[in-house]
Amino acid sequence: MCHRSPGHGRGCSHLRALGLAMLALLGGRSVVADGAAGPDEGFVGDHCVACHDGATRKGQLDLTALKFVAGDPASRAVWIKVHDRVKAGEMPPKGEERPDAGRQAAFLEGLARAIASSERAELAGEGRATQRRLNRQEYENALRDLLGVPWAQVASRLPEDGEANHFNKSAEALDVSYLQIARFMDSADYAMRQAMARHLNRPPKATRRLHARDEPSLRNWVPRENGTLPDRLSFPVLDSHAQPDVRAGRAPATSPAMREREAVGRVSSIFSDAGGYGWNGWRAPAPGRYKLRIAGYTIWVAGGGVARWFYEGQGAAKAPVYHTLLWHRPNLDEVYPGRRDEPIGVYAQGGGQTRPIGGVDFTPKSTVSEIEVDLLAGEVIRTDGSRLFRTRVNGTDEQYVNPLATEDGMPGYAVQWIEVEGPLDAGPDADVGYARLFGDLRLVPSDPTRGGVSLEVGPADPGPAPGPGGRRGPGPGMGRGGPREALFEVESSAPRHDAERLLRSFLKRAYRRPVEEGEVRRFLALYEDQARKGAGFGRSMLAAYTAVLASPGFVFVEEKPGRLDDRALATRLALFLWNSAPDDALRDLADRGELARPEVLRAQAGRMLDDPKSRRLVEAFTDYWLDLRKIDDTAPSTTLYNDYELDDPLKLAAIEETRLFFAELLRGDLPARNVVDSDFTFLNGRLAEHYGIAGVSGVAFRRVELPPESLRGGVMTQASVLKVTANGTTTSPVIRGHWITERILGLETPPPPPTVEAVEPDIRGAVTIRQQLDKHRTNFSCASCHRKMDPPGFALESFDVMGGFRDRYRAVSEKVAPVKGYGINGQAFAFHLALPVDSAGALPDGRPFRDIRELKKLLAQDERLIARNLARQLTAYATGAPVRFSDREAIEAILDATEGSHYGLRGIVLAIIQVDLFRNK
Repeated sequence: MCHRSPGHGRGCSHLRALGLAMLALLGGRSVVADGAAGPDEGFVGDHCVACHDGATRKGQLDLTALKFVAGDPASRAVWIKVHDRVKAGEMPPKGEERPDAGRQAAFLEGLARAIASSERAELAGEGRATQRRLNRQEYENALRDLLGVPWAQVASRLPEDGEANHFNKSAEALDVSYLQIARFMDSADYAMRQAMARHLNRPPKATRRLHARDEPSLRNWVPRENGTLPDRLSFPVLDSHAQPDVRAGRAPATSPAMREREAVGRVSSIFSDAGGYGWNGWRAPAPGRYKLRIAGYTIWVAGGGVARWFYEGQGAAKAPVYHTLLWHRPNLDEVYPGRRDEPIGVYAQGGGQTRPIGGVDFTPKSTVSEIEVDLLAGEVIRTDGSRLFRTRVNGTDEQYVNPLATEDGMPGYAVQWIEVEGPLDAGPDADVGYARLFGDLRLVPSDPTRGGVSLEVGPADPGPAPGPGGRRGPGPGMGRGGPREALFEVESSAPRHDAERLLRSFLKRAYRRPVEEGEVRRFLALYEDQARKGAGFGRSMLAAYTAVLASPGFVFVEEKPGRLDDRALATRLALFLWNSAPDDALRDLADRGELARPEVLRAQAGRMLDDPKSRRLVEAFTDYWLDLRKIDDTAPSTTLYNDYELDDPLKLAAIEETRLFFAELLRGDLPARNVVDSDFTFLNGRLAEHYGIAGVSGVAFRRVELPPESLRGGVMTQASVLKVTANGTTTSPVIRGHWITERILGLETPPPPPTVEAVEPDIRGAVTIRQQLDKHRTNFSCASCHRKMDPPGFALESFDVMGGFRDRYRAVSEKVAPVKGYGINGQAFAFHLALPVDSAGALPDGRPFRDIRELKKLLAQDERLIARNLARQLTAYATGAPVRFSDREAIEAILDATEGSHYGLRGIVLAIIQVDLFRNK
């Protein structure tokens, strides 16, 4: 494979002869060590060693000294690269004599056979996949499903998993340490106590209405001594108009006659996850599903111009320089009906964290919106006008501007009340976890002197619920102290008998295979040891159960070499499609030996894909394949991109678009080419605004058909992907290009040589990244990889760090005036527009493109390439092992089976579970 340099010329024939002689002298080192046929020495000598011998070593490769050793993965890896580059036509390079087609085909066939046979021989003992443990998400889901505690927060208690082959499913990345086992035990104990607490705390479904005027955190309309600014205040509203007397304290905060019409208004959003305005008069009495009804509407608040002088620095002769800032403050005593709709984010707050749980839309007319949400015990509800600005200003610092304020006023919203109904899932099924732990044994209060199991049982101080005017009145609710704990014991008249009976039943369900008698005795001995020490029946059983849930039978994925038996197949299928353990239907089929039948396996996979639990596949797969889990690893620069700072609704919408898009490909068996280019996506109002797509408003997501020439469509131009491939300050076509070629096209490129420095974009705007890379690509060791990576990276330069379209870069400079405007944080822009973006390029085969639209059309032409990568990624995820050279034939069989549907995604998944890659260890 000759990288011939200028003037290299006729010397090649001499080098070929020398290379052949060296091969002979070295005793044929390109022959497989075990005597099997290896690479064709004559082909290598005629077409490769002229540039890849000991003297020339182009690409640091010396084929004259390279043995093909069957058991040596390092040498095999080099020969795989040789095979792939010859097959792709990259070697010999352009300008060199092309090999005879028949001879080249024979060379590739022989080399492929040697590589595959050596790999299979190496894997014959243990199999493709080595034994691994459950990862964090799998362990959490398995506990949730086993114990009936879908709300249990387990994954966050466990150490971060390692990553190999892009996923956290491989044994080589999932280490097992003392810390890991200790965390498994802690998490199991927590989950079981959650199930026991749910048995105790099963409040009946109830409905409670909370009025905004009763909430102290919402009724902060009088400026405090610390100088809280009017933009940050709430204010009383009645029928879309202000109540100056109420705000001034001349009238009561609420009146029984107008109670349902009263509201509290705001013109800004909550700026902190930890604080803000919550409905603290009610806390979820138990974990579960609740129905929320939220009443409110949008308003328009009058404003007035205010001018202030601000010190800017020292000028000539150290004279102070000031500038005047004119902005508009809200007049909270002059309110009118709204002029636009507003999205209202809904959050749950508790345990020191705030998490988004939904959203509703307010309109100028008062409406009641309804959503269902999942809450943890003790959580409170927060509502927030998420599109309004989120200033970080504190105290009397007034050097900021509401970017939505105009001379005529600014938008806001007014919330009247929320109503909570639930828990909705308080029926018999809610107690399944306790039944699996203790059957029908009673759980009773325990005397502290006797010990027992400590459980959360309710509020520390239930107290009265807030009444009219904020006064506390009778009613249910959790106190501010959060849940309190008490001791309980499980009553048993025959402890030893009950312990063995319950342990046998629990082990049968927890383990995904038949339980051995020795295992029962081992855990029963642990129970007896704890009971002898006076731990009591409940705690002794929890100790034994904890050991079960941290034991290899539960934590490890147990598979024997060769064909998977039905139970192991059930586990592999469940971990693939549900990221959890098998359910009763899979277990039953496996126990009867019927699951392995192709038609049964396919039917079960279809059932599982149609189940809501398949959302776990969507989330786990996209978290790692597309790196969505890294969405918060970087934050937009407050200097260059403060228009994105604190814009959580945009970030959350970006993630949801990608997940809904992938789920739609899976549900509808849509062609794989949609990954690169599609005529639809999923949008809500915030994301549609970001993309510049008209006709979409509100918080709800919907499938949107894209215009023919849209920049969007496919995964590459989704905001989530564009964010995780940028650093928050700049973008790099190298990073994005490498990510696209590897994750979307399946073309691997090696890391750069250690001596080559990374190219850092110039945020001063003097040169573009393309200009810097042009010089970088003249380095021979860099050029071959950059020819593949850079083209898609250049096309994506039309998108900034959050995926917004741009035709010019942003830069910072003290010599150039910044762009006029203000970010969502209320601070003025600090960037100026720099050099134009050039998104044109050419693929390695020479086909040119002008922009991302044309690039997508070129890439989408090779449907099989895109489908091959999907099949490889899904196979690695499903089996916990990389797709090796010897697996390529099976991948092609999957593609052949789905070619008729243009490689539909659902079809690919259903084809994967039928091939030996999936059905064998």
